[in-house]
Amino acid sequence: MQENQLNNSGNMTGSDSEQSMRAQPQSNYEPPKMLEPHKMRFNKNFIIIAIAVAVVIITGVLIFINSSSGGMFSFSPVSRQEAVDNAIDYLNNNLLQGQKATASNITEESGIIKFKVNIDTNSYDSYITKDGKLFFPQAYLLTGPSNSGVQPEGNVSFNITSDNHIKGNINAPVTLVEFSDFECPFCERHVPTIERILSEYKDTVRLVYKHYPLSNIHPNAQKAAEASECSSEQGKFWEYHDLLFANQKSGFSVVKFKQWAVQLGLNANQFNNCLDSSKYEKKVKDDLAEGSAKGVDGTPATFVNGELVSGSVPFEVFKEKIDKIINK
Repeated sequence: MQENQLNNSGNMTGSDSEQSMRAQPQSNYEPPKMLEPHKMRFNKNFIIIAIAVAVVIITGVLIFINSSSGGMFSFSPVSRQEAVDNAIDYLNNNLLQGQKATASNITEESGIIKFKVNIDTNSYDSYITKDGKLFFPQAYLLTGPSNSGVQPEGNVSFNITSDNHIKGNINAPVTLVEFSDFECPFCERHVPTIERILSEYKDTVRLVYKHYPLSNIHPNAQKAAEASECSSEQGKFWEYHDLLFANQKSGFSVVKFKQWAVQLGLNANQFNNCLDSSKYEKKVKDDLAEGSAKGVDGTPATFVNGELVSGSVPFEVFKEKIDKIINK
């Protein structure tokens, strides 16, 4: 989740009892001998009793499964509530400091479990797979710029111009407006999902990138955003965007920003003067203010034709929303 700090999102694991429940080989095992046909005699009463016992056992198993999965028949190794409880326990025990998360609104969407993570007065949409192993939280903004948890009603609108960073068909019917932070690990994990959307929907979807640096927890995020703008004035925004995310794990610094500009073949003097003068500081902060005003309180935050999707969520979540728009 964000950061206080979701920098390491571990995979949820299934029950430790799964290993012990596997059948173990027996060293002295001998296969049963087949009875000759004329010896296979059964009493009718025995058959009736055996069937009745089997029905009782099966009924009991189904009742147990139904009750453990929140009233929904499922053969998932864990119930929805258990999967969500595991995620909340992980947040509280490993990531939050001085704050406590709770869960509500547990539903199912696109084949995965969706729920709200509640922290103080704010609520955030999060997802976990039905086996409880993969958790997709939003990178939450726990301190710093805040919209007080107020979400605008309905879809919001954006004034998209040629000054924006646009990838894809500029006249596409579906617009993704992504507010992102180059130093946010969840934003880095979000990149392949966005690339898959642009690849599979080609001329149908366009991406607009906006900055939302969480400077209180990512000290180099603001300057990284400014560096991307300095590369943009030399026509290499998306190349520099990709380079920043590709090198995120190596750590950021002004020295590295300048080295990467040279690596892309940019004019070093122009880039360095741009970065050192904080030429685009205001532009980056204007993006941040716009995002907060439109309901963004963490990264990544992606608007699908104005509808906010918070967090690094699976491709299927976006697919459902995009298909609904283009099939109207």
